[in-house]
Amino acid sequence: MSAPVRRVSRSFIALCSLLALLVLAPVASAAEPTPPPVQTPIQRLTQVAKLWGKIRYLHPYLAYREDLDWDAALISALPKIRAAGTTEEYRAAVAGMLGTLGDPATRVLPVSKLPVSKPPGEKPPSVELFRELEGGALEIDLGRRIAGVGSMAVYAQIGNEEPKVASAREVVVDLRHGSSDDGSDDDAWVLGTIAGAFVSRPCRAPAERYLMHSGYAGTNPSSGGYYSGFLEQLEPVYSPDPDLKPVAKKVAFVVDPKTPVPALAQALQECGDGRIVAVGGLPPESGGSTTDLDLGEGVTARMRVSEQIPFGAGFAADVVVPEGDEGRVPTAALAALRTERKSAPETPRALPGGVFRTDPAYAEMTEPDLDHRQLAVIRAWNVIALFYPYRHLIGDWDAVLPEFLERMERAESGHDYAFAVLEMMIHVADGHTGVYGHPAFIGLLGGAGIPMRVRWVEGAVVVTQASEDAQKAGISPGDAVRAIDGEPMAAAMERFRPWYTASTEAALRNKLAVAPLLGALDTVAHLSLEGIDGTPKEVEITRERGARTKIPPQVTGEIVQILPGNFGYVDLVRLTVADVDQMFETVKDTRGLIFDMRGYPQGTAWSIAPRINTKGAKIGAQFRRSQVSAFSAEETDAGFYFSQPLPPNDRNLPLYDKPIAMIIDDRAISQSEHSGLFFEAASDIHFVGEPTAGANGDVTGFVLPGGIQVYFTGHDVRHADGRQLQRIGLQPDVPASPTRAGIAAGRDELLAAAVRDLEGRAAAKK
Repeated sequence: MSAPVRRVSRSFIALCSLLALLVLAPVASAAEPTPPPVQTPIQRLTQVAKLWGKIRYLHPYLAYREDLDWDAALISALPKIRAAGTTEEYRAAVAGMLGTLGDPATRVLPVSKLPVSKPPGEKPPSVELFRELEGGALEIDLGRRIAGVGSMAVYAQIGNEEPKVASAREVVVDLRHGSSDDGSDDDAWVLGTIAGAFVSRPCRAPAERYLMHSGYAGTNPSSGGYYSGFLEQLEPVYSPDPDLKPVAKKVAFVVDPKTPVPALAQALQECGDGRIVAVGGLPPESGGSTTDLDLGEGVTARMRVSEQIPFGAGFAADVVVPEGDEGRVPTAALAALRTERKSAPETPRALPGGVFRTDPAYAEMTEPDLDHRQLAVIRAWNVIALFYPYRHLIGDWDAVLPEFLERMERAESGHDYAFAVLEMMIHVADGHTGVYGHPAFIGLLGGAGIPMRVRWVEGAVVVTQASEDAQKAGISPGDAVRAIDGEPMAAAMERFRPWYTASTEAALRNKLAVAPLLGALDTVAHLSLEGIDGTPKEVEITRERGARTKIPPQVTGEIVQILPGNFGYVDLVRLTVADVDQMFETVKDTRGLIFDMRGYPQGTAWSIAPRINTKGAKIGAQFRRSQVSAFSAEETDAGFYFSQPLPPNDRNLPLYDKPIAMIIDDRAISQSEHSGLFFEAASDIHFVGEPTAGANGDVTGFVLPGGIQVYFTGHDVRHADGRQLQRIGLQPDVPASPTRAGIAAGRDELLAAAVRDLEGRAAAKK
């Protein structure tokens, strides 16, 4: 279908005429082109993987054709691509995969002939755009006579002749490109720029619909609001140019199987003023838009990205001229113009609506064959490539595809397969990234643990809390874990690094500090500890299921407290939405307020922010999600942006206007960080402690063979002023960190720092 109609000034046309002189100037010939190099099997698989993903998410058939198994098409093609010994065998394998769609527009294009270099100084063919036909009809040849001439030169000439086009009563527009292998959208663009000269009354063209994904809808419900659907254009209308006052006319458009039928032709045919003459038949792309993908080795795949929404009688060729009977074309075109249209074909049925379908999980394939292992890589790579909003932060994702396609060829077991998937997704370095569901992961996660909590403190893995049983075994808060089962702790943490991910190194370190402590149920862990006084000690303790449930909460006491000095304290990990009003009533007369956010909240930010919005702020955060559609490359690259409003104080409740501090560290992730975004937008809050995890944005996910579930962040979330949060986290205004001595003594050093901050700010307000 043609590009949108664009009106251009006469002065710009004059400029184009000047540029045309440059376009038509003789140029020295380039060196003879060489055939493209033959690719390795992995390179071929990489190309086809990207094609498969584009079709999976952009081809409209995949939204409603329940008879299509696009996974099966890939599974059938993969062994043929791996085994292809020649380019032709590679081409045939791709063609077979595309053929399962049953869409003539989606296909492997014929082999392009290598261009022949012209002798230096040889002039391009003359640009003869207009010719008079019998009876005063006007022919415009946009194809064969101008092959090799830039569209800017064509545009300049045809633009200058708009009055001639407008005054003609019969016009034949030949769009064929003759010996060239393919047509061009340039012709439709040129026509669109002067469409008003071709029409003498308003005529409608059919609209198109494109498959569109706003974020990744995923396999499970998400708070992200992601969805898939059809983007349907309004029907374009072509109207006469009021400056030219075109006379009533008939226009015939000559096409062939390589020439797209422009929307202008369909509009004029529908309103009775146009005819379509097809030499050898209409192009397979009729009825929608396509795009081409280079698969290497001179192999090009064309894929449908939209389909026309039927209206009126639906377009068809008025006259079909057999190929080779070129002399009949002008006569046939004029005859069609001077003859009433034949009875229109039956009105086509409406297009079916789309149905959201999740990808199959093949849960029984815990030991998948090579084809399904590579399907897993291809599916995972495409989802992240198209939908992960922080892709610009994760390095060279393109390099991951061939690496893991090859890795799957070496996988010898279900365990190898599952861990290859895990290591692939670790490249998506994000605290929300998670890979679960395969039996092989049970051994990695251990299934049982030691009833104590540890964190990275002062350069070591340090016990922060221990259950009563753990303390009886000799484990004390403040102890540094130097070795586990005879392996130095630093080495054990590095051993687990390939299988864990986070958005920041600090958050990753705290995950790795826990990993070596896990193990099989009822196994005995041998811990080499160093006491706070430097005394080494060896401890043995049995790993048990649910060990963490035996440890007291990291924060005890009342959820809402009044601290010495008349400062309010709120544990946001335990506070519920129902408790927010009473919380503010309790702290209303305090000199300052501390929010403790060393963990995950319970959705209270939306209730708290309106009560502390002393800035009168309207926006709490900025969002962007990937918006995948072939309608606009710019839209897909940029994504869908929106500003998240702060909830209003609808009940006109009193504002808390005293100084506020929020205690943070890397246990604050996602909604915890989002709470901080709301609070900083609304108030002059100070963050106290250590940077947060740097992972925010509603989580979504997909499935892979073997029942593997993969989760990732679906939204790029930023501060209200647009600053990056991901991989940075909320940064403390008042840096503070725990110490081993403080942990051993039971002191909360971050809380003490928050109190000191409020003391200073409260005093300054007097």
